[in-house]
Amino acid sequence: MSRAHVFIVTGANRGLGRSIVKLIAQRAEPNNETRHIIMVGRDQQALEQVAQADAKNTFTYIVPSIELGKPAREITEPILSKLNEVLLSASIASASSVYLTLMNSAGTICDLSKTVDQYSEEEVTEYTAVNFVSFAALTSRFLARAKSVPNVERIAVANISSLLAVMPFANWGLYASIKAARDQLLKVVALEHKDDPRVRTLSYAPGPLDNDMQAEVRASIGDAEQKQAYSDMHSKKKLVKTDDTAGILCTLLDDWTFESGAHIDVYDIIGLPSQ
Repeated sequence: MSRAHVFIVTGANRGLGRSIVKLIAQRAEPNNETRHIIMVGRDQQALEQVAQADAKNTFTYIVPSIELGKPAREITEPILSKLNEVLLSASIASASSVYLTLMNSAGTICDLSKTVDQYSEEEVTEYTAVNFVSFAALTSRFLARAKSVPNVERIAVANISSLLAVMPFANWGLYASIKAARDQLLKVVALEHKDDPRVRTLSYAPGPLDNDMQAEVRASIGDAEQKQAYSDMHSKKKLVKTDDTAGILCTLLDDWTFESGAHIDVYDIIGLPSQ
């Protein structure tokens, strides 16, 4: 038996997305599986550096210069075009089974110095377009294409979520609302495919990460209590490493035992850190 597993990873040029690509490549089963990773991001040079990671039976492809603020079709078309190109390759055509996974890691934080009453109409419109419209459009196009692939056995859509999707915190209004909306969209997808065992969706909260985004949070957030809490986590080395949480996400998807539509937090797996 030979299996081909095709991944699309958005936001692959940095941070968590970069770690996800690395962990995917390391986990290919050498005797019966090839992995094909379509890396999507803004920075072509950074994507090329990620693609140079050497892993057996793993092939990487680049879709660069993707700006999430563009009209949705300008985002989805080059990604779906690359997916179609990969699906036509010999290793996919000859595989006895095919897995397809969309990893939605791309996204931005909102202006954390502001409270909801300080948002402008333009700010709300732009943030929604960047962080939800493109996500929903790509999810839709991916599912439609994936279900038409011969011999497809698994179709996964994974969303990088947050504790903020299920618990409100001050100054995170736009970010939390969009994370909740993304979670809910995948719950709807799960419900719509309850009779199709091939399809599962997962919203995964990776924890407070030790990355550039967290540094930006500590520098910009307007809530003094949160600023102190995040600063303490950083100084005490309690922030989550991107490679560690990416590995947990990959294990969840490989094991294929999660309930479709679920929201799973990294701390559900590893437990809360000690004080």
